[in-house]
Amino acid sequence: MKVGVIDTGTNSTRLLVAEAGEEHVHELERLTTVTRLGDGVDAGGRLRPQARRRVHACVGRYASIIQELGVLRVLLIATSSVREASDGEEFLTSLADSYGFESRVLSGEEEARLSFAGAALGIGPDERVTLFDIGGGSTEMVSGRDGNVEFALSLKLGCVRLTERFLKSDPVESAELQAASAYIGDMLEREINLGLLIKPDRTIAVAGTATALAAMDLGLQGYDRKLVHGHVIRYERIAELLSQLAAMTVAQKLDIPTMETGRADVVVAGALILEHLMRYTGAGDVFISELDILDGTALFMGRRLI
Repeated sequence: MKVGVIDTGTNSTRLLVAEAGEEHVHELERLTTVTRLGDGVDAGGRLRPQARRRVHACVGRYASIIQELGVLRVLLIATSSVREASDGEEFLTSLADSYGFESRVLSGEEEARLSFAGAALGIGPDERVTLFDIGGGSTEMVSGRDGNVEFALSLKLGCVRLTERFLKSDPVESAELQAASAYIGDMLEREINLGLLIKPDRTIAVAGTATALAAMDLGLQGYDRKLVHGHVIRYERIAELLSQLAAMTVAQKLDIPTMETGRADVVVAGALILEHLMRYTGAGDVFISELDILDGTALFMGRRLI
């Protein structure tokens, strides 16, 4: 079945069109646009009008592509910013109705499970995996084997949220970085019981922070998904990249060939979250995956589970 998934995330609005079946997702089109839907939601509790307009315009462009590709079913999903905004569900329903799409606001646990299902595609059935999905408004941590989730947790911890709360200077001041670091550390200790986690065979990181760090580590002059997918980064290198990025202004970050305009101002927060997650769980390295919640949702659509 040819399906379309649109993810209206806190920082980006993304599209996947794919042929989806019981056990496979064959990508036909994948697009990402930084729309910052979650701008100010953490402080104000509502979606800002300009953010709503950005996402509406982006989905309109995606709708044209979807029509050209003859997609049978389209699902518009929403995560942290829409979950938390008082007008979030109204916005998503209105947006979906404008184009005749289905819509679904995912719970934190659903988001974690769908991200895990996507990232687990292509991973060996006997391999135990821990997944980190660092988004704009939330971070999901999932552990399991053969696509079966054994532990899932969604944290109100994302690169946009953390930046808006703590990292206000350009470049980031050390006191701000320390405050953000303490906040992350306290949350991980409060929310994650290490006794429930079994040491994984592989730790995977998905979403924009992870792929941006991989492209930077590879020294790419232009973004290449095939090179980014499967790239492994040691913990020490993540810490090194975090230190390097924290010392740079947003303008300097934009001089990095693969850095997106809408990623440059939040990448330090994302890298800080990843560094803490790896240190707290004892992950020596992380496998970067281009397969994520879009792929997981398409797989579940192919299985008619969503």
